[in-house]
Amino acid sequence: MTGLVAAGFRGLAAVRRARAFHPAGLVLRGELRPVDDDLPWPAGPTAVVARLSKGAGTPGRLPDALGLAVRIPGAGRDGGPWDLTLTTSGRGHLGRMLPRPAATWTGGAYSSLVPYRRADRLIWLGAWAAAESPRLDASLEAVVAAGGLGFVLRTGREDGRWCDSAELTLSEVGGDAPAFDPMRHRPDGLEVAPEWLAAVRERAYAGSRAGRP
Repeated sequence: MTGLVAAGFRGLAAVRRARAFHPAGLVLRGELRPVDDDLPWPAGPTAVVARLSKGAGTPGRLPDALGLAVRIPGAGRDGGPWDLTLTTSGRGHLGRMLPRPAATWTGGAYSSLVPYRRADRLIWLGAWAAAESPRLDASLEAVVAAGGLGFVLRTGREDGRWCDSAELTLSEVGGDAPAFDPMRHRPDGLEVAPEWLAAVRERAYAGSRAGRP
């Protein structure tokens, strides 16, 4: 099954000459500031690079499954990066596991869709636009015009609660996007669950990388 997944994502990336999903995006730079220790964040404020993208690549302000990817340098295994990838979703027990099209970058929740396992707990990672963020329609141009935006990163517990975990401020637009891969780039002690789904996602990312120019 994992071989078929890799081949499918490789073919889609080759046809698009870009990522299989989230083909077009906008790179931003900013800072992540931890406010809790429920995830292995850096010890203090850290410069990060992020990418906002549209899952299916719909044009202009048309709704789409919107993506937020963040690379935290030095926070992964052996001093490598930690990549977070989130998609617009619901926020309840079931909704946080399903992508949901959104009409704005700032109007709803983003989720990791699958949980991380840390010790004996399952933790989802989510994001909400900061309270002071203006309404931005689902176009990349709207983010450029606004000059960036901010998010509150939250952890979702098995009982459905969401707790503030870090603040993300993105204020500089431009630059090159790294090849985000949350399967390869994560801290020790933080595993993607369940294992069978982690294996499928690993092959999907590998196929997408292989199919890109």
